[in-house]
Amino acid sequence: FTAKLIDGVQEKLKVGASIWSGRENLRYEVVKTDRAPPLGQVQGKSQQQAMKVTALLHRCASVARPLNGAVILSNTTLGAIYRACGAFMPVGSDFAVPRFTCFKGKEPSYALAQVLQEEGAALVLRNGSISAMRLTDMAKQAPVSDIGQVDSSAKIESEFLQLQDIPSYYSVDDTAAIVTGQMGQARRVAFLARADSRQLRNVSCVLVRNKTVDSTICQQIQAGDVLRVSGENLIVITAAHAFESLEGAQESRSRLWLGSIVNAQ
Repeated sequence: FTAKLIDGVQEKLKVGASIWSGRENLRYEVVKTDRAPPLGQVQGKSQQQAMKVTALLHRCASVARPLNGAVILSNTTLGAIYRACGAFMPVGSDFAVPRFTCFKGKEPSYALAQVLQEEGAALVLRNGSISAMRLTDMAKQAPVSDIGQVDSSAKIESEFLQLQDIPSYYSVDDTAAIVTGQMGQARRVAFLARADSRQLRNVSCVLVRNKTVDSTICQQIQAGDVLRVSGENLIVITAAHAFESLEGAQESRSRLWLGSIVNAQ
C-alpha cells in the first residue's frame, strides 16, 4: 500500500513494525518501505511525500525468510510443515504430505508451493485463517457475483504458450518403471523425482489467468472466489482494492485478476 507521510507516519511504518488491515483486521509485518521523492505539492509548511509499504501476514511471514536450519519431514501434514518452518497460523482442510525437504538458506515458500502444486491445491484466506483448497473444488463453487453478459475485461488467450509453459510430467517408481502424468497433448515434458501418477497429474493442473476486470470497490470479493463473467465461471486469482485521496476527493476501486483451470481431472 501507499501512505502519505504526515503526522509521524514514516516513524511508525518502519521495517519490522506491525500494522492491522483488512475486513478481518489481521496483523501484518512491514518488510519493505520505499519513500518516493516529494510530490511538488505543499500542505501547511511541508511538502507532500508518499511511501510505498510492503507487508506480509504476520503469522506466515517466516516462510518467506531463509531457514537457519534444514527442515526435512516425512509422513507429515501441510500444517505441520508450516509450523516447522516458523509459521504459527493453523491450516484448515489440512492434507497428508509424504515428504518435505527445505535446506538451510532456502525460503520455505518455494518448497511449500511445490507441495501444493503436487496436490493440485492452493491456499485461500477465509475468516482470518488459511485453508488448502483443491483447484477442482474451487472451480465448483457457486459464483459470488455475476458481472453480466457484457464482457469488456482485458483478456489473454494463447494455447500456444500453454503447451510451452505447462509441461506433462513423468517419473520413475521403485521398480525403475516409468510413471507418467497427463500425456494426451503434444506439450513440453519434464521430469519430477519420486512422484506417483496422481501427483504427476496434479502438477499439470494449473490455474491460468485470462481476464482482468476493473470494478467499483468490492472488498467482499477475495482470491479463491468464483465470478460469472459473460456466462462463464472464473476463479479470482488476485483481488486488489484501492482507496485514494486525489486533490481532496476520495476515490475507491477494485481490480480482479481472473482465470480458469487447465488440465483439470
